[in-house]
Amino acid sequence: MIATTPLLAWIPFIQPMPGVQSHWLWLLPVLILGIAMMYKAIRVEHVDRWPREVVIMVGQVVLAFIGLAVGLFLLVQVIVPILPAG
Repeated sequence: MIATTPLLAWIPFIQPMPGVQSHWLWLLPVLILGIAMMYKAIRVEHVDRWPREVVIMVGQVVLAFIGLAVGLFLLVQVIVPILPAG
C-alpha cells in the first residue's frame, strides 16, 4: 500500500501535518520568499526593480533570523549560566 494512509486521517488546523516536524526549518525560507514577493508586489514603484527588491528583502529577513538565533544562543548558553542563582 502507498504511504499516504496517515495523510487520509489528517485533520488540518487540528493536527500537525505528518512527516513535517523534522523538516519544519526548511519551510521558513519558502515562507519568507512568499511574503517578500507579495509585499514587494504592492510596495515597489517600478516592476523592473521587483526581483532585485525581493532578493534584498529575503536576504535581510534571513540575516535577521540568523542574528536573532545567534543572539539567543549566546544569551542562553553564555550569559545565563554566569548569572548568580537565587
